[in-house]
Amino acid sequence: MAVALPFEFDTSGPVTVVLRGVLGLLFVVVVPGVLYSLLVSHNRAAVFALLIVAALTVYFGRLFLANLPGTRGTITAKAVIVQPGRVYGIRLAGPEGTFPIHQFKAVRVESALPPVHVIGGLHERVSLVGKNGTPDILIARTERGAGNALGRDLAAALKLPVEELSVLY
Repeated sequence: MAVALPFEFDTSGPVTVVLRGVLGLLFVVVVPGVLYSLLVSHNRAAVFALLIVAALTVYFGRLFLANLPGTRGTITAKAVIVQPGRVYGIRLAGPEGTFPIHQFKAVRVESALPPVHVIGGLHERVSLVGKNGTPDILIARTERGAGNALGRDLAAALKLPVEELSVLY
């Protein structure tokens, strides 16, 4: 299946799931637990433990938000227009702006096998590789070889070479 330009992409899905989990843990478990422990059971140890859970949840949530790119955009024959993803008004990590196609040197497909003893299969990340200060832009997260086909088709549409890499999970 050939890629038709303009091609729209959105890589914010996994980051959105993580952020919803963090917010759910905080507002469905921790906040009601703190209120119950303060107002009903008067258990200060439980309040302290729940505040530690909240601090750890916020810490790891911020790590995920800072390091997992979540962008949306459109690829045309001449440029890539990228907007940062947003979830509940929170800006996700990732580049922002309009980048001409000639500022990219390749379409990269990174294939990663899951760790040993983990249920799951091969998955891929498809990115446009920037040159001369242009950021790499994550275009898609795929599974079971779909990224290889997408990478080849996108590279053909943009007249760029394809880099296929095997990476660690």
